[in-house]
Amino acid sequence: MAKLKLFYGLFLFPLIVAIGMAALLCTVVFLTHEEETPETLIAAIKSGSPSKRWQKAFELSNELNRHPEMIRGKGVMNEIIHILSDPDHYDPKTRSYMAMALSRFKDPEAVYALRQRLDKEEAEVQFYLIWALGNLGAREAVRDLEPFLSREAADLRKIAAYVLGILGDKKTVSKLEPLLDDSVDDVSWNAALSLARLGDDSGKEVLLKMLDRNILVSHQMSKQEIENVMVNAVKGLAMLKNVEFIPLLQSLAQGDESLKVRQAAIEAIQYQKEGALHG
Repeated sequence: MAKLKLFYGLFLFPLIVAIGMAALLCTVVFLTHEEETPETLIAAIKSGSPSKRWQKAFELSNELNRHPEMIRGKGVMNEIIHILSDPDHYDPKTRSYMAMALSRFKDPEAVYALRQRLDKEEAEVQFYLIWALGNLGAREAVRDLEPFLSREAADLRKIAAYVLGILGDKKTVSKLEPLLDDSVDDVSWNAALSLARLGDDSGKEVLLKMLDRNILVSHQMSKQEIENVMVNAVKGLAMLKNVEFIPLLQSLAQGDESLKVRQAAIEAIQYQKEGALHG
């Protein structure tokens, strides 16, 4: 009985009180919450303290992504461009999220603004500018992005390699090939995947290494990370439409420990066979 009283005294009753206070707090938040709009978020970014601006910028990017119907005109887009282009008043993190927000606008002015900032920003912001151009499918920016394949910052080489594959200009093949030997795995992997998207098989050896669990484990990667790399490699092989990879894909489909890898391999085999039939 004494232990039971101790249990109630030290755990259960404090827990009930905590739950009650949390419920009260949630009720107060719900009753006092005001729905944010792109306009109110922009106003908060412009008037807020430097430590709070990036949070509102992040929220704005997310809201525009989740609710594209909020994009009602060019007013918000122009405000975003203004903040993105003003490094004297807005920190890199805020401007990075502005680049992400700008990628929600399918407008030539958005593409132009992102391209204009590429050579004027630090690496942190450049990463998001490149990502945003890829999200907009801005093929006119291909020549602007190619120099980033040789930048010292590995993150810039990685994102540039990825985006150039997404944009789909086959003239970038010769620019991507040297990155297959990059000392940073993520860079060489993205180069191989982008080359596959462009229909070039020069990165197939890299893709095959991405399917070697022993190699991936030796990189001290988590199971989730290994799974993601292998799924991407399977998709890369599928894009090459080469039937010589079918035995390997069948082996993965039948025996890999990851359900996602097995499913990706099954879909890749079907894609390969359909390609062979239509070829």
